[in-house]
Formats: sequence, C-alpha cells, structure tokens
Amino acid sequence: MRLVLALALVAAAPAGGQPADRFPHNDVTRQLKSPTGNIEASIRALQSTLTELQQLQLQTKQAHWNVSGTLFYPLHLLLQEHYEGLSKYADECAERLLAIGASSDGRATTIIRTSLIPEYPGGFTDDAAVIKWFSAVYLTADRVTQQGIKATNDSDPTTSNLLQEIDHALAKYQWQMRAHLQETATDANRGADIGAPAAPAPPPAGPAGFAKP
Repeated sequence: MRLVLALALVAAAPAGGQPADRFPHNDVTRQLKSPTGNIEASIRALQSTLTELQQLQLQTKQAHWNVSGTLFYPLHLLLQEHYEGLSKYADECAERLLAIGASSDGRATTIIRTSLIPEYPGGFTDDAAVIKWFSAVYLTADRVTQQGIKATNDSDPTTSNLLQEIDHALAKYQWQMRAHLQETATDANRGADIGAPAAPAPPPAGPAGFAKP
C-alpha cells in the first residue's frame, strides 16, 4: 500500500521533483492573486468587518444579560436575536477569508487592539441607555462595512456582495434600536417613558383654538 502511494506521488510530481499541489486554489483565489487582482483589499475589508462583528457579539451579550427597566424583556429578546445574526455573519466573513486563501484573525487581542467600537459598560444598564448605545455603535460598524464594499466592488464582487448583505443586517439592527426613541407626531412621550429627554409641552390654546403668542 505504501509503495502504491509513493508511486502515485512520484507520478504526480512535476519535472523539478516536487509533489504537485494537492490543495488547488479555486478560480476566485487565482483571480485575486493575479496582477490585476487585489486580494489585499479583500483581506482588509473582510478582517475589519469580522473584527467589528465579533466586538458587537461580545457587547450584545453583555447588554442582553444586564439590561434593566420597563423594556427589559423585549430588549432581552431583541439583543439575543441580534447576537445570533451577528454570529452568523461573523462566521461567513471568516469563511470568505479562507475561501480567498487568507487566514481569519478572531483573537481577543486583535479585537481589543483594532476595533472602533468601545467596550459596553459593566453592571446593570437601563433600557434607554442600551438603545442609545447600540444605535450609535451599529452606525460605526455600518461605516466600516461600507468602506469594505467600495474597496472590493470591482476586484472581488463576491466579497462585496457578502459585505452588502452584512451592511443590510446592520442597518436593520440600528433601525430596530432607534425606533424606540424615534419621534412621531402622535407620540406624546417621544421616548420620555424610558428615560429619553421629554419633548417640550405645546403652548396652551387661545380662546379661538389658536396657540397663544
């Protein structure tokens, strides 16, 4: 059996005597490594997005466990839903890195050193603070992902399409947070019921139904 295997390797070896590449790259990898390709742009875009997604995973779980206040339960469920979505996209981002021939870096030290998203506060946090915090950091992650979309749009459309899908999810998560505080003409509280600044009261009406000057 060993003799047969050895003969097979010799037969597969090129003229220089080295075994043939038994792990061939796919067409995408060859294209990105060609003189006209730009694998470095794809690696930077994917790794940057992966880092922010992993940071969001960690901070989302922290908020999921410690949110308090009137909206505890719906936010507890929403944050779990976001966590699962972020985990899915982080995995797809890492696997796309591997597909184009690069390794993915998910180490905690890398996240701490390179993420643009700050650490979520420790201890219990009220529902309004959770909403405001995630409304802001989702915008940060969205900007990072959009930069990656632009950088890979021409040289690596498959990566660009994946980043667009991630960007769509981040925009959705941001909307689901900010909607709690979004002002509407018919909402008298405008977020004041969960700690947001109250809207100023309208001026009293005059005798004819008009506002007093």
